[in-house]
Parts: sequence; C-alpha cells; structure tokens
Amino acid sequence: MRSRRVRGLMLAVLAGASLGGLLLWQRLRPVAVAVGVDRPLVYGAAIDPTDLNTAQLYLEESGRSPIRLETMFNSADPGQGPADVQALLEQGVRFFITTQTSSHAVPSLGLFADGQALAINVSATSTELSNRDDYFLRIIPDLEQEQRVIASRINQLEGKRLLVMRDSRNFRYTEPALKHFLQALQAERTWAITVRSFPADAFDPRQESAVVSQPFDVLYILGGDFLPTIGNLAQQFHQFNPSAPIVLTPWARSPALLQNAGGARERILIASPYPDRRDDPAVHQYLSRHEQRFGYEPYAMGIGTRQAIELLDRAFRRGHRTPAAVRHYLLSQQPHPTSVGVVRFTPNGDVQAAYHFLRPSP
Repeated sequence: MRSRRVRGLMLAVLAGASLGGLLLWQRLRPVAVAVGVDRPLVYGAAIDPTDLNTAQLYLEESGRSPIRLETMFNSADPGQGPADVQALLEQGVRFFITTQTSSHAVPSLGLFADGQALAINVSATSTELSNRDDYFLRIIPDLEQEQRVIASRINQLEGKRLLVMRDSRNFRYTEPALKHFLQALQAERTWAITVRSFPADAFDPRQESAVVSQPFDVLYILGGDFLPTIGNLAQQFHQFNPSAPIVLTPWARSPALLQNAGGARERILIASPYPDRRDDPAVHQYLSRHEQRFGYEPYAMGIGTRQAIELLDRAFRRGHRTPAAVRHYLLSQQPHPTSVGVVRFTPNGDVQAAYHFLRPSP
C-alpha cells in the first residue's frame, strides 16, 4: 500500500517536473523576429543598418532573450513590399519589426489580416493603415496627426509667404500629407502658399533655383526617407532666404541630412515624436551606446525599433508566442514603459504621441 503511494507520489512529481520543463522550454525557445534593413539612404549607396543594429544591441544588452533575429531587406520597388514579407512567412517567421514606408506597407496589409503574422511598423504613416482591426501595429502616429501638429507649429511662425517643397517620389505619403497639412494650416491662418513638387532622390539645384530664390518667410520640405539631398535643398533655400525658418518632417531627422544642410542648420526645425537627446537622458544614453558599439549615430527611427523589440521580448518572456496572444497582450496591458519612452496603443494598434520640434545642435 505504502509502496503504491510512493510510486504515485513519484509519478506526480515527475509529471509536474515534465510540465514545468515544458513550460520553461516554451518560454525560452527561440522566436524568429524579422527586422527591416532600410533601403539605401541615397540610391546606389550603402544600405543603412540602423534598425538591425538597434535590434542586435538590444539582444546583447538584455541577456537570454528568446528572440532570434531574421533580416528583412526592403526592396526599392514598392510593389515588392508583399514579396519581401511573404518570403519570410514561407520560412516560418511570424513576427516582424518593419521599416517599410507607406508605399510598401499598404500593399502588404493583407498578409497581416488573419493572425498568421504580426507586425510592429516604425515608419509607415499612411491613414490607409489607421483604425484597422488587424495584426499590423504601428509605433508612430499617422500622417494626419503629424501634419496637424506641423501646421500648428508653422502657424506660430512670423510671415505670410510659405513655400512647400513636396517630394513627388514618395507620393503615398506626401500627397495625403499635403492635403491634411493645408487643411489644418488654413483653418487657423491665411498664408500666401507656393507648392512645388520635386523628386527628392534626384534633387537638382538647377531645377529648383527659380523657385527657392524667390522671397519666402518659411520653407516646409514635405519629404522623408532620411534623404541627405533634403539637406542640400535646405542649404540652397537658405542662401536666398537666410532668416527664414525651414521646417522638416520626422523622416528628415538624420545626421547625413543635417550635414548637407550646411549653414541652414541654424534655421531648421524638425518635427519628431521622439525627444531631443539633449532633453532626454534615456534617449541620449541609448544613442551613445549605439554610437560606441557600431561607430555611427543612428537615425531617429531606431528609437521606435528599440521600443518595438522591447515590447516583443517582454511578450515572449511572459509566454505569449502566437500573433494573436502577442496582439492581445500589447493592446490590453497598457501603457508599456520602455527604456526610451512609454508606448500607448489605441484599441486598433495605432498610437498617439506628443511631438517635439528640434533644433539641430551647432
């Protein structure tokens, strides 16, 4: 009788140990996460590795993370956006930190509709992605919020003559952004507005000279992709309008762009959902560690990537291993503190954020 009780107790202990081991394995087993590697900052130049390096730095610092990184290269052709995602889905990847722009992300939406995969995007602001009940989450506000804030800031500036230079290449972003910007701007104040479209990736100062040489009180460059040529345009405008403020979008916050701006730097205001490193010790420490580890200053989108990988890592460590479980965790356990700021998702996985207008350091 006693021996049967002992055997039963031993079996129960072994069963419990097996279950505990299974649960531990479930928590520690690798989870593949694809992290985007951005397209060339200048077409034909080296691919920028900010986001992949950001993820690598986090894993080095965090210790025993269940995340296993997979690289996702973003093709220059927006039509390739779905194929870039599909190739990784076929390899079994179910979690993505995507740096796809609006032009790439909108065509890819169908791949995140049914719970087979979950994405946290750090760069696509199209309103076509907003308020959707799907598995495509964003860590940055959409372009309607962004442009409303920029319009409000420009309305605080002095003058009446406004030049808007719109990047014609990234039309999925700049066309709707221009519409929302003008609506918000004109709702508060009357400006004499000149709108000029130009291809930012093929900027030619000779083509723009007739416009930027005219007298203007403010320049707004509606473009992004961290293209250094935006800095060249700002410098050209500054030569003819040395006292005029130059307002840039969040997607122009990059060291290379500011270097190309030359003397125009002192007149630049950059809209950003992330604070200046001079004002936020946590952001400064993160950027400094990145610079020390990889030898270059990352562009600002890397802050969002850092937040995204921290959120996924925390979800995985708590046992959430499917897109549905991770989505439920991220949308229900609010807010989410990270090492570089707090993230608050809306019920559909968008975010609201306070904006900062940064002046580049001398």
